[in-house]
Amino acid sequence: MFKQKTIITLAKLLVPLFILLFVMLEAKGIFTDFNWALLELYVDRLTVRRIFFILLLGLAALFPMYFYDEILQRLFRIRVPKKKLLFYSLSANAFSNFIGLGGVAGATLRSYFYKDYLTGSTPYIKIIAKLSLFYLTGLSILSWVVLFTDLHLYDDVKLIKLAVWAVAAYTPLLLGVYFFKSSFWNTKHIKKGFAGELLTVSLLEWLFIIICIWGIARALEVSIPFFVLFPIVIISACAGIASMIPGGIGSFDFVFLIGLESQGVPSELGLLILMFYRLSYYIVPVFIGTPFIMNQFWNNGMPKNSFKM
Repeated sequence: MFKQKTIITLAKLLVPLFILLFVMLEAKGIFTDFNWALLELYVDRLTVRRIFFILLLGLAALFPMYFYDEILQRLFRIRVPKKKLLFYSLSANAFSNFIGLGGVAGATLRSYFYKDYLTGSTPYIKIIAKLSLFYLTGLSILSWVVLFTDLHLYDDVKLIKLAVWAVAAYTPLLLGVYFFKSSFWNTKHIKKGFAGELLTVSLLEWLFIIICIWGIARALEVSIPFFVLFPIVIISACAGIASMIPGGIGSFDFVFLIGLESQGVPSELGLLILMFYRLSYYIVPVFIGTPFIMNQFWNNGMPKNSFKM
């Protein structure tokens, strides 16, 4: 018994430290890639108010994903205090975006957060994992909007159409499995009526991402219409997804910059938009959510009401 308690105590110390170290190393890598000379070049556009506005945009872009957790509450038939649920959602979504891996990080954290509210017979891991398949449906739907209209921007980029077609096909294929292969959704907790809600949340999630990037561009005095930026972001996201790189870093950036340059936006300003997008949408939410995750882990095994907010 003493040995078991010692192992648990060590785990409570080491795992939060590991999480913190991982976040710091990943953030350091992103900050290392920042072009600080570029910031100096456009420092006249970076007032404190504008930087604060950009950071708020990144947090606001995460808000639609909160409704995934509202849907999970109804599926599980549980009630989590609103403030705690907000931090559950922020933490899970921030790490899901930051780490990537197809939403595995977010699904893992949600399984960890909700397990104390559920009975042992509830297949919560299976439910969360299967619902995470809907995260890309919004991007898939929006891909159809640009599929036949705006791909000419990338005539010189090989395989870009294939990437967009692949993402566009995702939602029809998923819905086919959802409605016609009932054995795959073999759990009484998942009702087919939730599909519409999940599609709507995912659609709002991706629209908010586009609004976030457009807002950052406007804050940096880059005059590009929303409906011109819209296909650029969608096609870039498809390229990032197809490349299987966490966060789409690399392929997303490359395709995004090509799209902006085709609209007369200098690559330096395109890079600046990307830098602040990474900061506001990926890094800041993770730094906000990390203390909450560490606190939750430290209190794991204690009564579920021991965490007061």
